[in-house]
Formats: sequence, structure tokens, C-alpha cells
Amino acid sequence: MLSTFRELIKNEVPPTQEEFIETFKTKYPDLKLRGIVSRLKRAYLSYVREYHLGYILKKHFKKVVYDEKVDIGGVDYVIYYRGIKFNIHAYVNTENGKYWREIKNGRHKFRGEHLDVPMDLDKGKRCGKFILYTDNNVNKLKEEMVKIINKRRPKKDENNGL
Repeated sequence: MLSTFRELIKNEVPPTQEEFIETFKTKYPDLKLRGIVSRLKRAYLSYVREYHLGYILKKHFKKVVYDEKVDIGGVDYVIYYRGIKFNIHAYVNTENGKYWREIKNGRHKFRGEHLDVPMDLDKGKRCGKFILYTDNNVNKLKEEMVKIINKRRPKKDENNGL
């Protein structure tokens, strides 16, 4: 599903939901469509939300990387910030979203610094049927990143001038 969505992005504009669903049905004609269409509709909203998050991240950070293979491996975005690589996980902060986030934790072996960016649906930016991440979400993420950076830095010792 994700690869179909990504293939349809043209000039950085994601496909419409209808285009996404019809293309998927054309690519996989042997799939039984019962249940698939509703799953595609849910996935579409999630893909657009995640894609939009990438734009906001790029507004706040110089080096933001998206890679479909890394995404399938459980990391939505990689951010290089102040010399540290941060692996970012985006999900909707609902019981179901938290459940699947935990499943992802058990399914993949993660290394390095990993930070979650939960989307509280009541605090997101409404845009039609979408609820999108905001600068506020990214500012909170940046605060967490700075905490990690500060923990890694050696403390200046007044006695030896470090």
C-alpha cells in the first residue's frame, strides 16, 4: 500500500484518495476487495498525515531523511540534528495507535535514539477530513532531542575546566 501511495506522488503532491484506491485495485486485481477498500481509506489518511509531517520536520531541521525501506523497517523519518541521528516514529495517540506502536517495537530491533511523535487527534490541525501534525508537535520533539543531546554532553567541571 505504502509503495503505491509513494509512487503516485507527483511534484510533491500526494494522490487523491480515489486515485490511490483505484491504482491499488488496478495493480492487484486478484485481491478480494471486501475489507480492502476500507483498509485503503484508513491507510490513505495515515499516509497523508505522515507525508505532511515530513514537510513540517523539514521546516525545523536541516537534514530530514525519508526512506521507504527504513519506513517498512519501523522508522518513519530520520533526523540528523546537532551531530546525532534520531529515528522518528509517528502514530495516532489512540488506544489502537498505541497498540500498533507496541507491536512495531516487538517486530523490529531498533538501535540508536528513537523518539515517538504521537498525534493527539483533538490537538491536530483539521484540514477537511485530515487531522495533521502542527509546529507544536515538532517543537515538543525538538525539546526531547535537546534533552538527549544535553545528556550526552560532558558536564563542565569547575575544578578541571572541562
